[in-house]
Amino acid sequence: MSTCHASSIVFDGRALSWFGPEGATWSVPADRLRSVRELVTESGEVRWFVAFDVDGEDAWLQAPANANGMHQALTALGSHLNARLDLQLERGAAGSSRMIWSRR
Repeated sequence: MSTCHASSIVFDGRALSWFGPEGATWSVPADRLRSVRELVTESGEVRWFVAFDVDGEDAWLQAPANANGMHQALTALGSHLNARLDLQLERGAAGSSRMIWSRR
């Protein structure tokens, strides 16, 4: 997997934080996560994403699946959630998606 050096993501044990180009950023406490999804969009410069559904939000937060630190962040977040958060759609067809984790 090639790394997207324009953005990075980290999990510090409490919150998941993404840092993107031109100062774009978001952060969400892990206890507010409702689900984690992986998706491939129809078009665009970046097509492979990880989406984080958040309690109390109508939209999801997303980050490129190949963002710098994604593997480490998902591994640490998975340990926190007692779940395996693995990505499988790097070469997925446009429009494909899958649920990686959902709160029960």
